[in-house]
Amino acid sequence: MSTIAAQHQEQDRDRRAGIIATVVIHAIAFLLFLYFGLTQPNPLPQEEMIELVFESAGGLSGGDPSPTPGAPQESAVPSPSTSDPEEVATEDDSPVETPKPVKPNPKPNPKPETPKPPKPNPNSLFNPSGNPSDSNDPNPGGNNSNSSKPGGGGSGDFKGSGFEGKLEGRGLMRGPNITDKPSEGGKVALNIWVDRDGKVTRVSQNLDKSTTTSSVLFNIAKKGALQCTFSARADGPAEQMGLLVFIFELE
Repeated sequence: MSTIAAQHQEQDRDRRAGIIATVVIHAIAFLLFLYFGLTQPNPLPQEEMIELVFESAGGLSGGDPSPTPGAPQESAVPSPSTSDPEEVATEDDSPVETPKPVKPNPKPNPKPETPKPPKPNPNSLFNPSGNPSDSNDPNPGGNNSNSSKPGGGGSGDFKGSGFEGKLEGRGLMRGPNITDKPSEGGKVALNIWVDRDGKVTRVSQNLDKSTTTSSVLFNIAKKGALQCTFSARADGPAEQMGLLVFIFELE
């Protein structure tokens, strides 16, 4: 019995010694931590590199650190970021280049071709030396008559190269001789007055049957009309009115 009691006492003593040693060791470690871990170094160490790490981590520093008393604050120069794309994506102030939309190249609109003005035909429709041809057109009064020829004594309509006309009861003796080369086209209708001898005494433009009011074409037509002669008619009126049409065409 005494041996068992002695063993129990020895075990209790060892247990208490272990507990006391554990408490003492922890107390010493706690005191060392309070002394060395919570003591603020003076002067404070520079933290520039720590600031750069915090900024690149997305502003996790919680605010700007207080500057060291007596030491000038150096402005942190931003260095090119070498972090992964995931870290750059979480950075608020990181300069992220956004792709610019590609503008389609507009196709040039084809310019409409400007029509070139027709070149003046050096040889107009007029053939001054041509003889009038036959015509079966009705006269102004509505009666059909055979066309007259130069030198003939026929009556009614007459027609030549570039001109045509109507004169009741008269035949065309000589047609117009036009040498002018007009640079414009159109149809000029003239009212003509012929005396008993067959000469054209005066003319005036018939605007209803004309397609142009060009003074150039009118003067050429007037000059040609005054050159015409018709068959004489002694029993006719002093002045007989007829129609003479000049056609100017350009090719």
